[in-house]
Amino acid sequence: MNRLAAVAAAGAGAYLAYRTVKGWAYSFRDKNVLITGGTRGLGLVLGRELARRGARLAVCGRDTAELSAAFADLSRFGGRVVAVECDVTDRNRVREFVAVARQRLGPPDVLVNNAGIIGVGPLETMTLDDFERAMRTNFWAALYTTLEVVPE
Repeated sequence: MNRLAAVAAAGAGAYLAYRTVKGWAYSFRDKNVLITGGTRGLGLVLGRELARRGARLAVCGRDTAELSAAFADLSRFGGRVVAVECDVTDRNRVREFVAVARQRLGPPDVLVNNAGIIGVGPLETMTLDDFERAMRTNFWAALYTTLEVVPE
């Protein structure tokens, strides 16, 4: 019985791998995509690729200069772009970001919870505040944004 289960699991895994490689790609054309932390790094790179694929983008970030630069960068791909200043650790600001995106683009189709921070250092040098800041950004901010788009 264990051998049969192993063969079935291997077959299912092979099928899923084939399906992924074969390219059952999700079409982002005309989809409304929200990206937290979309002004630099991975968020900006994802935004560029999604814009190339025809998505309408709403990005947020804390730094207004980076936000302006990201807006200009992403707009050159021809799609609609909304850039909103937002500290994702503040639930009210997240509500505002999602509300602006809904108003300007329509209901969100895809959420990319990209905003995050990395705290690096030996444990003995880290403070409780370091861990709380990481949790606010890496956990609570993602939850706030997810809860705001769940209705759609």
